[in-house]
Amino acid sequence: MTGDKTRPESNAHCFAGLGRSFWLMEAQGFHRGEVNQGPDGAWIDYRSDSDGFAMQNGGMFRPQEASMPQGIYYRFFGTISHNRFGAESCMAGGWWLDTDNYARIRNVALERGVSLARAAQALIVIPGGWHDCGYVGQAYLNRELRAWVGKGKPATSGTSPHNAQRNPATDPVLIAPAHLEMKQWFVPGERSLLARFFEVRKVMHVIAPGVSL
Repeated sequence: MTGDKTRPESNAHCFAGLGRSFWLMEAQGFHRGEVNQGPDGAWIDYRSDSDGFAMQNGGMFRPQEASMPQGIYYRFFGTISHNRFGAESCMAGGWWLDTDNYARIRNVALERGVSLARAAQALIVIPGGWHDCGYVGQAYLNRELRAWVGKGKPATSGTSPHNAQRNPATDPVLIAPAHLEMKQWFVPGERSLLARFFEVRKVMHVIAPGVSL
């Protein structure tokens, strides 16, 4: 069993060696594959799309490496995942919003008279086929971590947006509003690691208009 002394005190290991490439590709929207080892070293195989190219859907434009300071952050996740796995498990993920960008989503929801969930889907580019943004959680990051930060890229519920075989009638592309520079944080690390660093404070169901943390 791994003891407390062997637990990493940060996610710095995710920015070294092959790990850096693995997590950066995920931040850019490449869908996770497998790390393989051969006589010439290790390599990463990513999921293929229906056109034979690597699946690249969502993620962020030009991820910028940055230090993510301690403080309050917010994370959206789906109703189905909440009902299946519970809030604590759903909060142990890599994609987060700081207080300023969460406030932008809340303001848009109020101005347009829509639910926080619907505003979040539009602004942070979460297609309905992924999840409904039905829950938002607030957590306190208890130490500074390394992360990537950037604006969400176009995404679809299924195939890559650039896939020539994609049917736009059944799988449209969701694009973030051009006039809003919505910043998202992607924090690499194993779920058990992130669960230790992000201390969950509140979780709320935000499908109904007017409901928010």
